[in-house]
Amino acid sequence: MAKPTLEQLCRGFEEVYTPAITEIMEEYGLMNQWLGKDIAPLDRNMKVAGPAFTMRWINDPVPLGEEGKRYIGTLNDALEPFMVPVIDSGNAPDSGYWGELMCNLCLKIGITGAVIDGGVRDPDYIYKLGRFNMFAKFICPHEANKRSQLESFQKPIFINGVKIRPGDFIVAEINGTIVIPKEIVYEVYDKTREIVEKESETRKMINQGVPIDKILDMGYNL
Repeated sequence: MAKPTLEQLCRGFEEVYTPAITEIMEEYGLMNQWLGKDIAPLDRNMKVAGPAFTMRWINDPVPLGEEGKRYIGTLNDALEPFMVPVIDSGNAPDSGYWGELMCNLCLKIGITGAVIDGGVRDPDYIYKLGRFNMFAKFICPHEANKRSQLESFQKPIFINGVKIRPGDFIVAEINGTIVIPKEIVYEVYDKTREIVEKESETRKMINQGVPIDKILDMGYNL
């Protein structure tokens, strides 16, 4: 079977659900790749999958100088289609790290979602866009740039104890946001598709009234 393209990989992961993926990753001894219960979509139908573009902010109220503005400009130039920006906010309680204008900028690049371990601004506008899939901890009206500093991007970060490296694969949907190590992403993809197909068959048999013990004898899990 030919290896899927990056776009096919992203779209394929968007069609499955994270519980099936975590089941596969447990076979690799990866027991906690979930970013936690607090990171949630603005709307339950939002989904995004793609390689992580990592950012780490620190709580520092010093206003951005010209050097800081150039640094953020460099960040924007580094973004590529299908990436999923992932922000470690340093647990800032009063900063919104993403807004509707940033969503529009990313959509122009070919990026359709982001994950923030912290606050997001402009939820109504983002929702009305209908094309950007936003995952965050809470809604906040404050600009992050006046309360935080972008310390680094495309370096490893940690969220909820889970290490996220640039290029590790993010899958986010209503069940949760998870991280798949980039070394095994194609293997996990193939095995997850198999699980989803098998569960569809199990669902069909249950609806047809096939006895549970017979379903289990056939090697299907419930």
